[in-house]
Amino acid sequence: MSNKLAFVQKIALFAVADMKNTFIPASLIIAQAALESAWGTSGLTQKGNNLFGIKGKGPAGSCTMQTTEYVKGKPIKVDAAFRAYNNWGESIADHTKLILNGVSWNKNLYKKVIGVDGKTAASEIQKAGYATDPKYADKLISLMDEFNLYQYDTVKGNAGKVMDKKERDINVVSPWAAGTWEEMTKNGYFDGTMPGAPITREQAAVSMNRLRKNFLKLIGGNTARIVELEKQLQAIEAEK
Repeated sequence: MSNKLAFVQKIALFAVADMKNTFIPASLIIAQAALESAWGTSGLTQKGNNLFGIKGKGPAGSCTMQTTEYVKGKPIKVDAAFRAYNNWGESIADHTKLILNGVSWNKNLYKKVIGVDGKTAASEIQKAGYATDPKYADKLISLMDEFNLYQYDTVKGNAGKVMDKKERDINVVSPWAAGTWEEMTKNGYFDGTMPGAPITREQAAVSMNRLRKNFLKLIGGNTARIVELEKQLQAIEAEK
């Protein structure tokens, strides 16, 4: 498998799950991520997990990078502060938030990107001024065509497109929850399977009990103190 195809498949997991809730075509998310991040190899992506070139301060701060801006159609190099993220999931979630909510001076700036096909979305996001590159939409559509990214705008097993609301895939973690899910799985609160499935009372009990015991260890410090705190906690829990 080529590095580019592997990148597409990795981003597609986030993009398809995201599309089902937001109606932003997955083909657009994948194409933008590939173009903006140079297939995940750009300095900005390597340094700050920033896939889309969004400027400002992110969950992990910011990083200053040199970028190309177009002034009257001519490219110039400038230094700019870009948002830094803890992982790609956070970057994708932030990109989604930008499209859904627009910017402070125009909340509807990217509304025409939502609920349309990939090619239309590419054209509309350029018209909205997402990038200064006059060929931005053409480059996105070229990637969509080359890697048939339109296939991700159709939910498998059904002919419905992005505009049709579908039941979410319980085996795919949502971009906005990716970082937390990874951390909670690593720390043993969940087993890492079926992140989108409803939680049972048994699963909730196991997770809450593990959190409870870890908290007692944290504040207790030693076995005797933990036993004492356990008794105090049980007494509180028994109160009606």
